[in-house]
Amino acid sequence: MKRLLIPAILLLGACASMDTPSGDAEAVIRKNASAFAAAASSGNVDGMLAFYADDAILLPPNAPMFRGKDAIRQFWSGFASLGAINAQLITDDVLQSGDLAAETGHFDLTITPKGGAPIKDNGKFLVVWKRINGEWRIVRDTFNSSMPR
Repeated sequence: MKRLLIPAILLLGACASMDTPSGDAEAVIRKNASAFAAAASSGNVDGMLAFYADDAILLPPNAPMFRGKDAIRQFWSGFASLGAINAQLITDDVLQSGDLAAETGHFDLTITPKGGAPIKDNGKFLVVWKRINGEWRIVRDTFNSSMPR
């Protein structure tokens, strides 16, 4: 009996150590969301794109899907050209399972066109992140307004 007990304990210990890393995504994703908002607010499209995987998909409201970084660059370049931007992204929670994480949050946005009155919006977002070569990258990104039409 003792001869079976020791291998069983070793097997359980080995299985426990094979678990995916503990919830390491949340702190990184919260930091990334803050950096993404800072890049958006300064019109830094390259800074925003740095968080996307090469094959990411952006699903903005009232627009088609943008597949891949080149298409996503087009969307965010158009956004950055609208005027002065003040973007705040607030991560509400992060759910992680292995190398995938889903970030749910909300945003506050003010765009001030040149010579125009500020346009305010607020809403929510869902971003799916994937750990790729040790880095958390956006693979799916969608958001929409909470403002009445």
